Amino acid sequence: MEYERLLCFMEETATKVLQSPENSLSIAEQKQAMLAAIIATSDDAIISKTLQGIITSWNPAAERMFGYREAEILGKHISIIIPPERLEEEAYIIGQVAQGNRVNHFETVRMVKDGGYIPISVTVSPITDQSGRIIGASKIARDISEQLAAQEEKATLYEQVRALNDKKDEFIGLASHELKTPLTSISGYLQILSGIVEDEKGRLFLTKARQQVSKLSSLVSDLLDVSKIEAGKLRLSTERFDIRQVINDAIELLAYGNHSYQISLETDITELWIIGDPHRIEQVIINLLTNAIRYSPGTEEVVVFLSQENQEIKIGIRDFGVGIAPEKLKDIFTRFYRVDDTNLNISGLGIGLYLSQDIVIRHKGRIWAESEPGIGSTFWFTLSQDQ
Repeated sequence: MEYERLLCFMEETATKVLQSPENSLSIAEQKQAMLAAIIATSDDAIISKTLQGIITSWNPAAERMFGYREAEILGKHISIIIPPERLEEEAYIIGQVAQGNRVNHFETVRMVKDGGYIPISVTVSPITDQSGRIIGASKIARDISEQLAAQEEKATLYEQVRALNDKKDEFIGLASHELKTPLTSISGYLQILSGIVEDEKGRLFLTKARQQVSKLSSLVSDLLDVSKIEAGKLRLSTERFDIRQVINDAIELLAYGNHSYQISLETDITELWIIGDPHRIEQVIINLLTNAIRYSPGTEEVVVFLSQENQEIKIGIRDFGVGIAPEKLKDIFTRFYRVDDTNLNISGLGIGLYLSQDIVIRHKGRIWAESEPGIGSTFWFTLSQDQ
């Protein structure tokens, strides 16, 4: 691009000078003078050479870049700044120029006077005489050390972040797996105790303890699923099942532990068989119902929708709670994202929607949310009937 800007600037300036009444130079002289001024003040190295590689011009920027002064470099072969292992590049570039082709933004490495190396980007164009015969090449070279350093730093940071992320996922997977065994044991002991304890107060405490263990087990399972997703190991067990029955089971399960909420199903479908993983689809519905209850304190109603259009099944869960701000809707399916981190009364790790999205996508469906702050939210997802 530097080469094009030089030419455009030269042509524009030449036109202005020609139109000036005090102009007394010929067009050729003006262009030559302006080109010389531009070359002398350019921040990029501008070098001319013959087709045989002999250097014929060397601007101040080239002196600064390569360390050779003009007097000591003119008449030398261009190979003086080319590492021996890159001499084939010069043969390629001269070959292209000799055919009338321009070489654009060729990234390479060149040597400086003190023996060091410098990464550059070069654009090389043919030089012709008055008859149009190619007699040499003009090269514009730009130092790209800072650009490459920035790219390298970015790549290093990316690798470090990825390594930390892998370690985090590994820890989550191991920790979740190790927590499953004691939780299962605790749940079993509580189950045994529930058959032994007879007084009403003790049984109430046992019921609450089992509910908390169940919540903790659910969180651990979700964390384990996240680690499986990241490792590409989350498995689906497909079978033919009735989606209406799965929805009924999920509603019944949530209604049992949330007596203050009325969870209703609006549909004209009595039976609808599809192919998929019924346990994972139920997990999605339970996640969405749990969120609907969690984010609608003080309300009493949650509505579930089920419809079918051609081969697509559409399911929705609507609450009448706090709603979600428009700018947050795009992030709600991101791993560990929570809509409201300031409200300590609303529990959760921010992984339910992330898991739900992965399950829905793997069933050839899509998931999204519609919401209005203070009015409520509706989460929709679709499933393909033909898997």
